[in-house]
Amino acid sequence: MYDILSRIEKEKVYHQPDGTIRNVGDVFTKAKKEELDALTEEIRARKIKCPECGNLMADLGWDFKAPKKTDVKEWKIVEGLFIIGRCFHSCGCDGIGYVPQNPKDYEEYLKNTLEEYKNNVLSGQNKTDREFPEKREYIQFWTRKVSDVKAEIIRQKFEKA
Repeated sequence: MYDILSRIEKEKVYHQPDGTIRNVGDVFTKAKKEELDALTEEIRARKIKCPECGNLMADLGWDFKAPKKTDVKEWKIVEGLFIIGRCFHSCGCDGIGYVPQNPKDYEEYLKNTLEEYKNNVLSGQNKTDREFPEKREYIQFWTRKVSDVKAEIIRQKFEKA
């Protein structure tokens, strides 16, 4: 989104989703902060369609680097990462972390992720309600994540066959 805002600030115009162009160069002043906030929210909320198929695109994060269009295996990995809730957002300090590049690495990544999520469930279960008032929600959250990863492991095995 910040790349869109910097382009708008430089060009002084906003290309709206319907194809019209809006002059917005003046919103980048202290006096027009509310208008800039509204424009920022409008950009955040807009739905972006795939230029290939016309379906809505998924928000994979600002740090997402798309594989080549022809690299089907990498796209399957990206799809799986999205299914289990992994996106490519970072503050820029440490980057997005490890991203598997091939099916074998992805299989290992899923196994490690499953173990990590199971450990999170166990750590929540080992705390008392007094120690951890949000215990129930925490356990439910990580249990859902465990289910998502298990489903992805099954999907990967099915696609191999």
